[in-house]
Amino acid sequence: MELFLHPASPNCVAVLMAADILGIKPKQQFVDLMSDAQHDVEFLSINPNATVPVLRDNDFVLWETQAILQYLSATVGDTPLWPEDIRARADISRWQLWAVAHWIPSVQPYIFENLFKQFKGAGPPDPAVLANAAARLDRYGGILNMHLRDREYLVGNSLTLADIASASYLMYAGPAAVPLAPYAHVRRWFERIASTSSWRHVVPSDGAQPLL
Repeated sequence: MELFLHPASPNCVAVLMAADILGIKPKQQFVDLMSDAQHDVEFLSINPNATVPVLRDNDFVLWETQAILQYLSATVGDTPLWPEDIRARADISRWQLWAVAHWIPSVQPYIFENLFKQFKGAGPPDPAVLANAAARLDRYGGILNMHLRDREYLVGNSLTLADIASASYLMYAGPAAVPLAPYAHVRRWFERIASTSSWRHVVPSDGAQPLL
């Protein structure tokens, strides 16, 4: 297997974390997003969306983070990350899709406005964008916080792909000033995930800059 990635991308971190837990070691192919390598003709031939991560397993090419997470897990078989029970899988898929549709768009603007723009010299944060993000975070952060009020993980009693999908963008919560103070259960949940050895193995610790 080959994994095309940039190590500072939250989506790539999600895939790397799952692979680490599953004991899968794909060959890593670095895509330099800062030099727009994702728009090179060669890369576009495997992902016309010009995004990472992309997984290539022999002649099978797969893009979209959540699909890659499920595929990697399925290659292992019945794993706590993606158990074979169909209701558990449906529940995990539900939270993966929710993260993509609602949670990540609530967090991503803080990373772009408070961190990425500063890094790129693209001007100050846009108050209107942050105000809109705050409204989304108030709604969806509240949903996530309520769900986690009496549980340690999003689905079942152990870490699953649902947690990995929802936690990855919080790798920049501190430097991007994502206002998580009102969401005690979310913070407790994220601290549990961030304390795992797999998270520590794959999250850059060398000051790598955010790449969305």
